[in-house]
Parts: sequence; C-alpha cells; structure tokens
Amino acid sequence: MILRSPEDGIRLLIPQPSHALLSGQMMAAWGASGFARPDPAPEVILAAEQHDIAWLTWETAPTLDRETGLPHPFTRLGAAVHAPMWARGVEMARGAWGLWPALLISLHGTRIYTQYMDPEQLPPKDQAAIDRNNAKEEALQADWIAKLGATPDQVKRNSALVAVTDALSLALCFADPDKAGEAPMEDGSTRKMRLVRQGTSRWSLDPWPFREGMLTLRCETIRLPAGTRWTDEETMRRDLREATWSTMAETLVPA
Repeated sequence: MILRSPEDGIRLLIPQPSHALLSGQMMAAWGASGFARPDPAPEVILAAEQHDIAWLTWETAPTLDRETGLPHPFTRLGAAVHAPMWARGVEMARGAWGLWPALLISLHGTRIYTQYMDPEQLPPKDQAAIDRNNAKEEALQADWIAKLGATPDQVKRNSALVAVTDALSLALCFADPDKAGEAPMEDGSTRKMRLVRQGTSRWSLDPWPFREGMLTLRCETIRLPAGTRWTDEETMRRDLREATWSTMAETLVPA
C-alpha cells in the first residue's frame, strides 16, 4: 500500500494494484517518436497493469504498522514477507496470461531485489528470502525467454518499459517527482524523466513519451482524514473495507 502525505486534511491510501493500473494506462499510451515501444504490445501493457499482482491478497487484509497506527506501506515490509508473495504473483500471472506477462512481472521482482534493495544491509531472514526468490525466478526467466524465442534486447526493452511506467506511477502516487525514473529510447539509450508539479493534479513531463499531447490517469484510492490512526488490526481492516473510495486523476502534459 502507498500512503500519500496528507494534503488539505486528507490522506490517500493507494493499494499497490491500483497504482499499477496507472502504469498500464501509461503503457497503453506510450510510443512517441524516438522512444522504445512495447513489443508484443498487448502482453507488455498487461504486465505493466498487473506488475503488482503479488500484493492482491495482502491488500485485502493489510497489516497494521503499530508505530504509525496506519497500514504498513510497502516500503516498511521486509523481503521475508513479500518475496514469497512475489513468487506466488508470478505463478498467478503464468497461469492466467502466459509467458510474456509472467516473465516481465518476474523480472520486475528481480529488479526490486537487485537494484532497489541492498541485501547485505538487510536482516538475515530478508537476505535469505531474496536469495531464494532470485534463484527460483532466474531459472524461470531463462526457461521462459528460451520458449518465447525472445532476444535479449527485446526482453531488456520491455522490462525497462515496465520499470519506467512503474516509477512514473509511484512518483504521481507519492506526489514525489524525484521518483520518475528513466525511459528506454529506440536507439538503446535511456533518458531521465523530469516530472514537475504544476498544480494539485497536474504535472509536466520531459521528455514526452506518449502518442497524444495530454494524458489523464485514473485509479481508485481510499480517502481518510489526515489524523486517522488505529490500535487494533481487525478494526483497521473493517474500517478500510467500509471507507470512502474516490477517483484520483492526475494529468500529464509536455514540459
């Protein structure tokens, strides 16, 4: 779960799969001249949209962070908790949609554990969970790439597209433009994305990777008064099930 810092007395709680929906919308609109494009497009768009499938079950019964009185944000849960979830999410993707979406979701998990985390700085149980996950997923990835007949460049490009749409979505969900990431270009290079907030729900983006001149992204979020806190996990879960949901709409325009 993503916990956005309160604004105007309201805190937004954004489930991981809801954040991923923004990634899928971006991927569906991706493809301005000079940028790498998803290929095969339907499967890559689906992978972007479902890259956080691992969190589906957890989000239906989130755990309480007793230090804050709020649901655990994904950044405060260790790999011992979420690495097995990632493995299960990859299995779900493989069974539901086939090799390309499962491969890209698996690669996204590997990226998290090898680029966004330093296992040597983690507790032993988290290190062990990462090691088990990486060994299992790398074997699956090699097998699936061979079965797909995919080239290394094709896999790298598609994986990088999932990564940048994930990063842009996180930047919007956290309202933190520094998280915008890097986009793969058609010539094999990458370009850093520069996101600038222009208003409550409006952002400029440079370079501009989308086919149209403006893009509005939408997902559902839980709205809570900024001071909301819980001391009991089951009460929190009940209140979240009954909470008010609303549409978060963020508009991107070229710089």
